[in-house]
Amino acid sequence: MKRPTAIAVLCLLLPLAALAQTAKKPPARKPPAQKQPANPSASESTDPSTSAKTGQSGTAAAPETATAQGTGASSTRSSAQEGKPSAAQLDPEEFRKQVMEEVRRELQKAKEDMEKQTTWIEQDSAARVQDSEAVEQLRQRVNVFQPHGYLRLRGEFMNNFDLGRGNDPSGHPIFVTPFIGLGGNHSLSMANMRFRFEPTFEISEDLAIYTQFDILDNVLLGSNPQTDPFLNPFTPLSTLSSTRLADNVKVKRVWGRVNTQLGEILFGRMGYHWGLGILHNDGNCLDCDFGDTYDRVAFQPREIKGHTVSLMFDVLSKGAFTTGDFGELGRSVDADTLDDGYRVAVAVTKLDTPEVVKRKLDAGEWVVNYGLLADLRTQSWDTVTTLPNGGDVGTIAGIGSARAGVVRRGAKFYQPDVFLSLKRKRWRLDAEIAATIGNVSSIAAREPGPGADPNLSRAIAFTQFGGALQTDVAFLPADALLFGVDFGAATGDKGAYGFGARPWRSGSGNFQPVPNAPGIAPYQVAGPGDLDGNHIDISSTGSHDHVNNFVFNRAFNVDMILFRNLVSAVTSAWYLKPSLRYRPTGRKTGGGDDTGFELLFSLMYASAWYQENTPGLKKPLGIEMNVGITYDTSDRFHTGLAYGLLLPLDGLNTPRIAGVVQRDVGIAHAARFIFAIPF
Repeated sequence: MKRPTAIAVLCLLLPLAALAQTAKKPPARKPPAQKQPANPSASESTDPSTSAKTGQSGTAAAPETATAQGTGASSTRSSAQEGKPSAAQLDPEEFRKQVMEEVRRELQKAKEDMEKQTTWIEQDSAARVQDSEAVEQLRQRVNVFQPHGYLRLRGEFMNNFDLGRGNDPSGHPIFVTPFIGLGGNHSLSMANMRFRFEPTFEISEDLAIYTQFDILDNVLLGSNPQTDPFLNPFTPLSTLSSTRLADNVKVKRVWGRVNTQLGEILFGRMGYHWGLGILHNDGNCLDCDFGDTYDRVAFQPREIKGHTVSLMFDVLSKGAFTTGDFGELGRSVDADTLDDGYRVAVAVTKLDTPEVVKRKLDAGEWVVNYGLLADLRTQSWDTVTTLPNGGDVGTIAGIGSARAGVVRRGAKFYQPDVFLSLKRKRWRLDAEIAATIGNVSSIAAREPGPGADPNLSRAIAFTQFGGALQTDVAFLPADALLFGVDFGAATGDKGAYGFGARPWRSGSGNFQPVPNAPGIAPYQVAGPGDLDGNHIDISSTGSHDHVNNFVFNRAFNVDMILFRNLVSAVTSAWYLKPSLRYRPTGRKTGGGDDTGFELLFSLMYASAWYQENTPGLKKPLGIEMNVGITYDTSDRFHTGLAYGLLLPLDGLNTPRIAGVVQRDVGIAHAARFIFAIPF
């Protein structure tokens, strides 16, 4: 309403101002000459050119008879000036000045109104862009059913992953090798798919149910063919198969959230991620294969000065249980609580929302986020290793017989973890340090019993540390180019052989004592030159009663060949990996849109801490180069192609020990593609 009024006033005043500027002041009219009377009356008197008293130009002194009349005239003029004078009564020059001043005020007022409206429009537009994600979340919360997840198809080509080195002294190859063995074939190719469905049910603003289903979970393309005898009554012909056998749907996670006045309550089977993910990793990335899942009840009170406190109680294992003789109990009933495994944890975190992070970065402020986690895991007794079907004793009567397979475990572990995240303008740094410290009273699969080797009851100590750091800085407009450096380290186990990522593997080292029980065969720990195996050596000639190698979560991927496939996890080693990422269209952090092509390049060097932890009995492991290209569309379709090359160093060579055939290791190659539709 203010803008039209101002414009109307301007339209009326501008012509008047122009008229005032062009009007000329009329010349003063001279009165006709008149003869002065000898004694003029007051009404006939004229202004003399010179005062009779002072001799200056001005008004002559009036006689007293005229004072009363002059006073009355002055009073009349004063009353007339109190009202608004007309244009005719004002001097034209003064009138012009007043009009121009009024025009100036109206123009200034209109300008201020325009600036206010322009500022409001800019702020509104910025708010719409900044809060687009918040608006999307609000829209999602209105919907009771919210489908999420992804469909993924991955293909892989592997060449010379066995490095041409043959088996280690324990008889294990470094990776899967073609078994038909015609023509020196060292290549493998395959593709797999997964449909992950994660629907959310928003019952109300304070109640929600979250789920995760994996349909065709990493199913190998071409697996489970339905084949009928074709060539003869006993021999099918798979190449003519046109049908796949049905696969099961895996229900991995279902949990609920209740929002109360005191805080949030979480309960159910849920994923868990902490920091960078070297200790706890939920595996919710497009290229992940693993992920942590816990049966948990948790409580998160309201924020305290920007900090969130989480109290967690996890049931890790329940040991023996039963459903009754014929399932008449209607549910699984725990047979004993002493063989249960539990985890209690307290976490304190400070995490800014994406909107707050963007606002701080735009203002040139520091973004500091961090978290501290304290875990305690305990298990007094153990029966899971001796019971079939995950601990189901079958019938109520069978519970008593399960006592013969019980062993005192006495396990207690502390797992502290801390992470730090720093951001400033175009620079980012994320770091995490974790530890596992604890002990186990017995490693026996069953109670040793009388006459058993006393070393079976020897306590085993665990002292493990791991850490990872990721940092990058953006260059070019819209943060198109990222230069990053990744560093990670996991402690090794001095005096033990093998990496320690597969402790269940029998090696070529000393034979270990076992309980005097049927069905338990002696086994060997890892020996010199073994790729992997068990590190605990409690034999009469061994003295390794501790495990110090930290194992990164297998969902934490740093490469394509060495740690992801050959070693299977980062352990007993450290790595340094500089990288470059270039996206011509820019990134959201710099005002881009995260769509279009992106080029990736990285070069990693890896080495072991102790030479005895490697199959080549040398510290240097290898140099791996990864290059790739990805493409993302605005409707979230993602595809990519990557190539990896591993140059193995002495740590992956064949060891120079008696009985081992010396072979020259070769370069390993990998190629991967991915099609994914996240939603």
